[in-house]
Amino acid sequence: MNVISVMGGKIHKRQTFEGGEDFYFPLCRTGDMTNKGTKYKGAEAPVTCSICLSYDAPKIKEKEEAPTRRVTREEWLHLAIEALRPEFAKIGFPLPEKLHVSVGFGYGAKRESAKVLGQCWARRVSEDDVNHIFISPELRDAPRVLDVLAHELVHAADDCKSGHKGAFATAAKALGLTGKMTATVASPEFAERMAALAEELGPYDHATLYPMGKPIQPKEEPKPEDPEGDPEETPSSSGPKKQGTRMIKVACTTDCECGGYVIRTTAKWLEVGMPICPFGTVMEIA
Repeated sequence: MNVISVMGGKIHKRQTFEGGEDFYFPLCRTGDMTNKGTKYKGAEAPVTCSICLSYDAPKIKEKEEAPTRRVTREEWLHLAIEALRPEFAKIGFPLPEKLHVSVGFGYGAKRESAKVLGQCWARRVSEDDVNHIFISPELRDAPRVLDVLAHELVHAADDCKSGHKGAFATAAKALGLTGKMTATVASPEFAERMAALAEELGPYDHATLYPMGKPIQPKEEPKPEDPEGDPEETPSSSGPKKQGTRMIKVACTTDCECGGYVIRTTAKWLEVGMPICPFGTVMEIA
């Protein structure tokens, strides 16, 4: 049974009391006041009070979940540093409490060189006595970014005192970095941990920058209405114009059977791929 005012009006849902069936009170009223039909009486008609009906309606979320804010690449790198701190503490090579990290080309990095993937600056040359780390904008693969970051963090922990030898080399190897100390790569175990960390951190919000232009794509045949082919190439940056005819020295390692094979080529062909010496070793920019 529902209830209605003795004066008429909307039909309400009845609030049940322990006092008995002869107590009538609308559900939409608060408190535990009761009456004996002096204001409300029973009604067989369906409920018309929207407030009483709302008690049976599904609860609506007060507010929708706020959309997740995209983490910038610098924020991502700082989060990675905090996640890597325990790794450095474990090998007895703790990181400085404060670090600056950005995406950008390091000072003095040659634009035609793909070797400078990261750079760390000592605290003594910083106005605020904090190491500055730069990660190359040529890198986009998150696990690779993390192992390059780890390399630069070893420099920061050492404050760039040992170069790529001594304490740096010891710490880098203990961390899980292998290969030539000037251009380390992650060991399989460390690479696996960095892949897991990259997944935990989420997307690395960065798009690869190609300082020498995007990888060469097969050219389409000129259209009949365009007999001269492609127009003159436009500048790729506001910096100095690239000297396209400059020959770049590329050499093999001296411990290869070739004995340190050396050639010179242009940046155009290095963008296509690094040359290989007569004994099958991938060469590097000298």
